[in-house]
Amino acid sequence: MTSQSLRFDDRVAIVTGAGRGLGREHALLLAARGAFVVVNDSSEKFAHETVKDIREAGGRALLAVYDVADPSECEAMVAHTLRECGGLHIVLNNAGRGGPTGLVEDTTHEQMRMIMSTHAEGTFNVCKAAWMHLKCQKFGRILVTSSGSGLGVMYSIAYSMAKAALFGLTRSLALEGAEYGIKVNALLPIGYTRSAALNPNEDTRQWMEQNFPPAVVAPTAVFLVHDDVPCSGELINSGAGRVARTATIGAPGYYKDLSLTPEDVRENFDTALSMDGARELMQSRDDLQFYSGDATFPQ
Repeated sequence: MTSQSLRFDDRVAIVTGAGRGLGREHALLLAARGAFVVVNDSSEKFAHETVKDIREAGGRALLAVYDVADPSECEAMVAHTLRECGGLHIVLNNAGRGGPTGLVEDTTHEQMRMIMSTHAEGTFNVCKAAWMHLKCQKFGRILVTSSGSGLGVMYSIAYSMAKAALFGLTRSLALEGAEYGIKVNALLPIGYTRSAALNPNEDTRQWMEQNFPPAVVAPTAVFLVHDDVPCSGELINSGAGRVARTATIGAPGYYKDLSLTPEDVRENFDTALSMDGARELMQSRDDLQFYSGDATFPQ
């Protein structure tokens, strides 16, 4: 790590959902730092505006109007990128549709499928389409846009479900990519975007509009796809100038043996919920460290 400015002069980056909001800000900053940015959006109008602004500022940009919910279109986008830009090094997943839909009884199956198809399935589709190229060149940077909503939130059950799915995608891809120089992290942004404007709580909307401009999230996103990023599999919050880690942890809990009964669970549930001796978990296998006796997992 040095004090020099972070540059992307020899890097090609796909940014999905780059026509508006957070994606647009990520694309503009990457281009300003030298990246050849592939501007993806389902709206040609807004994607074209981002491309135009990048080029007018002296940057390099390629228009890529593809629907990330369609695996074949994602494959076509990656092929188009390789053909027109001569490479691909960065995949910044930002595309998504929909926001708060109300309580579970108010959320339709159609709304749930629409939100899942872009936020969760769309991110998977883009990553899968780019994966073999990144793997073969033994280098890649992937950013997944998740959300603190993935931890649970009122009035946004489908959105929360989709964003939580991206925690698992990030961690699993980070494990698969480790030996190939591919680093994968998740961004949990707080920015006043179209989705945020749908928040049913007026005080929350006003607070976000006043304090969380999308452009302030972009520096964190850009660092997380730079060659210098030191981590993989992390969940990183960013908004209003704050950058912080969200961690997943586990604890020893209560342990008996194979004779465990429901009554044992009831009588020792406080111990089961205790965070004494808690440790960070980066993958499911890490939880096995808490087993002992005959159940000790072989190392």
